[in-house]
Amino acid sequence: MIKVKLVLDNKIIQMIDLFQNLTGVNVVDCVEDEELYFVVGEGQYGLAVGKNGIKIKNAERVFKKKIKVFEYSSDLMTFIKNLVPEAEEITQNENNISLRIKQNAKAKVIGKSGKNIKILNDILKRHFEIDSMKVK
Repeated sequence: MIKVKLVLDNKIIQMIDLFQNLTGVNVVDCVEDEELYFVVGEGQYGLAVGKNGIKIKNAERVFKKKIKVFEYSSDLMTFIKNLVPEAEEITQNENNISLRIKQNAKAKVIGKSGKNIKILNDILKRHFEIDSMKVK
C-alpha cells in the first residue's frame, strides 16, 4: 500500500495540538464532524483514553464534543480492525474493502444515515489508497 499525503487545515492542526497536550499522545490524524475522531500513534490508544477514561472525558469537556479515538497501524488489515473492532471478516478486492459484521452490530458500525461508515471510509482513504469500505 502506498501512503497518501495528508493535508490538514489550521483548525484541525490546533485541535490536534490541544488533544496531544491534554493526553500526551502522538496524534496521526483528526476528522471533525458533530464528534471529533482522533487517530493516535501505534500502541497509544490506552494512553489517549487514560485510566477509567479520565483523559478522554477531560478532552470531551474541553472540546465540548464527543471524542472517538482509533489506533493507527501501518498494516491495512490491523488498521481496519482498529477502526471497526466488530468486523468478523475483512476481505480486500483491489482497492475495495468488504467487512462482514454480526447482525446486531451493523447499525452501530453504519450509523444513522450511514454517518459512521462514511467517516470511517474517510479516515481509511486518508491513510491508504482505498476506494471504499462496505459492510456486508
